[in-house]
Formats: sequence, C-alpha cells, structure tokens
Amino acid sequence: MSDDPEKEEAYCNKMRLWGAKCASNRSSIQSIQIDRVAYIPGKWPTPGIPKTSRSPRYLSSLPKPLTGVNNLFESSHRPYVHPVRLGNIFFGMKEKVADALRSFNLIEDGDSVDSQKSKLVTKLELRIDLVQIFINIDNHYKTSSEETDLWRDCLQRLRTAFPDHPRLPQNVKADKNFRNVALVKATTTWLAANEVDHLPPFKDESTFHVAWDKPTKMILTADGRHSRATLPDIFGKHSRHIPVLLQAWAYILSARWAELVPGAHLSRRDISLSDGNTSRSPPEHNSKSPVTINLGAVSEGAAQWWTALLSVERGWSATMSNKEGRCLHSPWSISLESEIPILISVEGKSTTSASADVLTTLSEAYSYLAEYSSVHRIDDDVYLASLAGALMIPASKYDGRSIALPVPDTHWGEKMEEDRRQHQTSSTLTGINNVQFDRLLTLSCNAKGTRALLTSVFCEVEVSSNLCGMWLQGSFAVLDTIKNPHSLLGILIRRDPDIGFLWLGSFVTGGNDKALREGRAGWWNIDLGAAAWTGTLMSVIQMPVPQFATDTRSISRADECRLLYLCHDINYTIPPLFPFPPFGSTAIEDTNIDVHEHILCGWDHGLRFSHLTWHCSDGTKVQQGPKVPSMATRLKNGVLQGSVPEVEVDYEEYDSEDENSEMVTRNIFTWLRGDDGFPVAERAIREHEWIDNLDSEDDEPIEGDV
Repeated sequence: MSDDPEKEEAYCNKMRLWGAKCASNRSSIQSIQIDRVAYIPGKWPTPGIPKTSRSPRYLSSLPKPLTGVNNLFESSHRPYVHPVRLGNIFFGMKEKVADALRSFNLIEDGDSVDSQKSKLVTKLELRIDLVQIFINIDNHYKTSSEETDLWRDCLQRLRTAFPDHPRLPQNVKADKNFRNVALVKATTTWLAANEVDHLPPFKDESTFHVAWDKPTKMILTADGRHSRATLPDIFGKHSRHIPVLLQAWAYILSARWAELVPGAHLSRRDISLSDGNTSRSPPEHNSKSPVTINLGAVSEGAAQWWTALLSVERGWSATMSNKEGRCLHSPWSISLESEIPILISVEGKSTTSASADVLTTLSEAYSYLAEYSSVHRIDDDVYLASLAGALMIPASKYDGRSIALPVPDTHWGEKMEEDRRQHQTSSTLTGINNVQFDRLLTLSCNAKGTRALLTSVFCEVEVSSNLCGMWLQGSFAVLDTIKNPHSLLGILIRRDPDIGFLWLGSFVTGGNDKALREGRAGWWNIDLGAAAWTGTLMSVIQMPVPQFATDTRSISRADECRLLYLCHDINYTIPPLFPFPPFGSTAIEDTNIDVHEHILCGWDHGLRFSHLTWHCSDGTKVQQGPKVPSMATRLKNGVLQGSVPEVEVDYEEYDSEDENSEMVTRNIFTWLRGDDGFPVAERAIREHEWIDNLDSEDDEPIEGDV
C-alpha cells in the first residue's frame, strides 16, 4: 500500500465501489467462494453523510469481526478491509472480473487477472463473500449410487436418531384448559458448569401439543400445480404409494398416542366396500375414472381398515375431550378429500357389512401396513419415507396449513401383476423398536421444535449479527438457482444429515416452503430443548465458553452473551431471539459483574442438557435424560474445499440495505445491553442508526421467544 494516507483512503474507497459494482451486477459474477465465513470489515456509515453518497450498507457497515482488533468504533483506525486470496474468488468469469478491475484502474489494459494475481493478492484489501457452501455440498455427490445411499442413510437414521430425546410416558398429564388445544408440559433442567456448586442448574418449561380442535385437512389432487408435495423420485414408481402409506402411519401414531395420553381413545367406523366411491369432490370431478387401490388377498379386517383410512367419511378418529367436554383430535388426525374417486379392491369376494364401531389395534395396524408393503413389493426406504411425512403432519397443523398430495397412480391394478412378475421376492421391512417409536412420536408432537430444527441448517454461529444478512442472501442466491426440488432436498439433507428425514418429511407434506421463507428472512424459532435433545446447533448460546488466561483483558461479545445466559440473572432467563452472535469484544472492566466473576474463575462453562421431568396424572414424576449431561456440538457440513464448478447465480433479489443484519444486530445488542446499558467504549455502536432508535415507542426491543 502507498505511504500517502490520502491515496490509501482513495484506494480503499475504490475497492468498496468495485465490490458494489460486482455484487450488484449479476452479469459480472457467476459465483464467489469462501474459506470460512463471509465478512467485509470496514467502518459503519458516518451519520452525517447522506445515504445516497455512501457505499452500499452491506459493504460499508461491517465492523471487523473474528480478528484481534476489537472493532473500529473503538479505535482511530482508518477504514479496514480484510486481505483476500484472489485465486479462488471467481471461477469461469476471469475476463469480466478483469474488466471490472480495469474500470477502476486496478490493473492495466491488456493485463489479465492471472498476470496480476500476485500483485492483487498483496494490494487488494477487499473481500466479497457470498456464501457458496451449498454449491460445494451439491457437487459432493454426483453418481446415482451416491444419491441412493444419501436417501437410504437419511431414512435409516429414523431407527436410531436422537437417543437423548425424551418420550411421552404412560399416563402423562395433559393440560386440557384450552378450547382448541391440549398441552403436555415438562420441565427441562440445564447445567451451566461442570460443578453445580459453581453455577446452579436452572430450569425451563417445554411444551408439547398433544391434541387439536380439528384434524389436518389432506387433499389428494390430480392437478400437480396444486400439490405442494415432493415425492422422492429416487424411489421410482414406488413413490406413488407414499400418499397411501402416510394414512397408515397417521393411524399408527394416533393409536400409540391413545395408549399414552389419559382420556384419549381410538375408534374406527366400518365403511362398506360396496359403497365404492371414497371421494368428496365437485360433480364434474367425480365424472373422472376412479383410482383403484388393490389390496391383494387380505383379511376382512385389513380391507375394512384400509377402506376407513382412505375414505372421506372420517372412517377413523383419535380423540380426547377438554375441560369443557369439547372434542380434540390427535396431532396426526386427518380429514381426507380427493378430487378423483378412490376405490378399494381385494382379491376374492368383497366384504359388505353394516356400519358399526370397530377397533383396529396398534399391532393389527402394523401388520396390515407390512402386508400391504409386501403385496406391492415396497422396500424399506419408501416405508420409512412415508413415516417421515407422517411425523411432519403436526407441523402442518401448527402452521394452519392443509396438505396437498398427488392422487395415487391410476394404473395400480395393471401394474401390480407386472410387479409380481418382476419381483418374486417379498419386500424386506424392519420394524422400529417401541422406545424409538415413542421418541419419534414425541418429537412430532413438538411442532415448534421440528420447525426450528429445519431452519437450523441456515445457522452458522461464527457469522456475526452484522453479517448474517449477507450470509443468508448469498446462500439463497445459490439455492434459488436450484430448480429441481429433489436436488434442493438433497442439498438440505447433506447440510445436516442427522435431521435429513425431517426435511424429507417436510417436502412430502409441503412444509418446506415456509421453512425456506423463514430462512431467507432470517426470522425463525429457536428451541433450545429440541436442539439439545437432537444434538443440533441452532444458537450461539449453545457453544461452550473457553477458559480464559489470567491476563485476559477482553472477551468476545459472543462469550459475554453465553456467560450472561448461563449465570441466569433475572434479566437473562430468556435466550436471544436470533442465533447469530454480536461482533467484536468487550473489555473485562465493562462486563456485567456476574460475567466478570466467571471470566477468571478457571471453570468450564457451557449449556448442558441434564434431564427432562414429565408430570403424570397420578401425581408421579418421570425423569428422562442422557447418562452424562450433553452439549450440542454437531456442526453443519459445507466448508469449501478445492475448486467449485461454474454456477450461474441470480442476484436479482439481493438487498444492498441488508435489513436482516440490521434487525438481528439491534436485537442482540438490546438483549446484551438492555439491562446495564452501553459502556462508554461502545458509544459509537449505541449512536449508530441501526441501534439509535431503541427508545422509539413504535420500535420496542425484542428480548426473546417465550
């Protein structure tokens, strides 16, 4: 760099302008690669300068995170931008990049990017980082066999997933005081340090929705435009069975629910097979040829059960009553509609009988499902994919959303004989043990938790609050290029394979759209309970606090947040609303008295799940938890390695104002400084436009998600 401060300042300004041009002109950039996390350090905009004359906020409003310098508010440093290795920033667009560099006289006419690389590495102090982690994940698996292994591994995790997850005990107490929902409340106990005498444990309440006032509407539609479901194409023609199998899993989950929750009961009406039409649709749709589902040579009980499941006449119910005697339904109860008539066919004489109250037990339902799978040669993957979809039915109910699935294939009758000729061996199904099934059932009852787990794939605890908008916009600039829903699902699964079956279930039931919208907006729920029980990292609060040296003068504001929450003062009993940490660090003398004490105490600190306590209707308590208190440490996949192929990225929706970063930064500093106020050293932060309106009556600080 030049020794002339004015020239150096002008040079840095050129860098920012060049970065703005590249980031806003989608014809100039196809893709940008990162090494770790995205950030462009620099001064925040000077309040006295009109916005129109500033650099775009996402380039100029970013203090220096993750470095030795505290932040530029607290120093007299000139605007700082981080060194970059140019070699891996752009791929496939070198000439367009060179044109951009020449336009700012950063390289000479006739020079290429390669010829000036070493020169630019030493001079270019700008980093434009739009997240490309997902691109690398997408290109990690390419062959069909690897794709098949991905789906199979994702689904097989259902059998062993989350061994620390609690499960509803027998006779659990339900709160029936509400008109539209019944709740089960449990107490989660957390440890803040290895020694309980050093920092006392604290507790919070976990809530599970175990009944709703109405079943979830499920529509079988013949119009693919109306179906929000993505049936995994990796299963080929067997994917057409998923809408049918999902009905069976909904019944099985409800049957087990009725065994666990006091006052709940399961019933089924016998609907005559001779009635034929099981659809509820306008007359013009009923003129269409019906779909016939052939059950094969099955028992009378199996035929009646499947007819009840696929009937629009509410052939089965799983209900309980609230305090007022109103009927509440299990979380997996379905109100089925079909645009095309559905007929049930069995080999041999059809069974007819009068309507009567009958019951299919849990074990019988399991056997009927296995029998159907054997008849149609359905393998273990489709069997489990249907369960994954059923587990996400309560999330649809929680969102107030119906489920639209494609009508089952219209040529099943002909194809079943072909299947039998081609596949002489029976399907191989392995059941899920009862304890694991209860874990999955309990996980499914926590709709807020399952939705938080989905959006946790967009969390990176090393991306600070003032950069999270760039992180999300860059991520979605890439994800938006992926038009094939199966490819998109594969990328999301690879980001965190342990929760992959939840993403698969959400794609089957159509819940993926809302999860992606919440991820794009940077506004999603955090459920520390669900995070701990599944080992999922979804908040900066979950990271351990390191032991500090005795001569420590300052700590990161992220560690300051963690210690404040772990000390659990009355003003810090609710975690931050957003997952991203504040930038920079705080001098020890400026920290809260509790934080000051624990910085130099020499003990380990970190949020650990100890146990969960259920309250039963007979007054007893059931305690469940890991043998050793657990800490969520599973990081997300996607660190870039090696070269990344050329990918077309559309920046049409890129927001240079970065309102997400503004929102999250304001919130985390409100949470951090809302009690004791800002220290003098942070005056510039307090007066910045992102935070300066905290006293406004129409902009109340958000403290957390209750």
